[in-house]
Amino acid sequence: MIDSLLMDLGAVCRNLLPILGAAALIYLCIVLRRLAGMLDETTKVIKGLDPTVKSVNQSLEKVQAPLDTVVKYSHTLDNMHDKTMDSVQKMAESASESVDKVKEYVTGKLQEMDTYDAVQPYKPENTETGE
Repeated sequence: MIDSLLMDLGAVCRNLLPILGAAALIYLCIVLRRLAGMLDETTKVIKGLDPTVKSVNQSLEKVQAPLDTVVKYSHTLDNMHDKTMDSVQKMAESASESVDKVKEYVTGKLQEMDTYDAVQPYKPENTETGE
C-alpha cells in the first residue's frame, strides 16, 4: 500500500516538475525585468542629479577662498596667543626675580640696622654717686 502510494506520488511529481520549473523561470524573468526597470529609473535619477552636484561643487569652490582666509587668521591668532603667553610668563618670572632682589635688599638693610641696635643701650648716669 505504501509502495503504491509512493509510486503514484513519484509519477505525479514527474509530471508537475516541468510545470513548476517553468513557473519558477517565469517568476525569475518577472523579477529580473522589474530589477532592470528599477536600475533604469535609478540611472535617470542619478543623471538628473548631475547639474545639482555641479552646482554644489561650484559653490564649494567659491567658499574655499574665505575658508582659507579664516584658516590663515586662525593660525595667526594661535601664534599671537603663544607669543603673548610666553611674554606674560617671562614678565611674571622677571617680576618674581625683582621681588626676590628687593626682598634680599630690604632684609640686608634690616640686618645692618640690627647691628646698630647691638650697641649698649643708654643707661642714665647716677649723679649722686659721682659716676
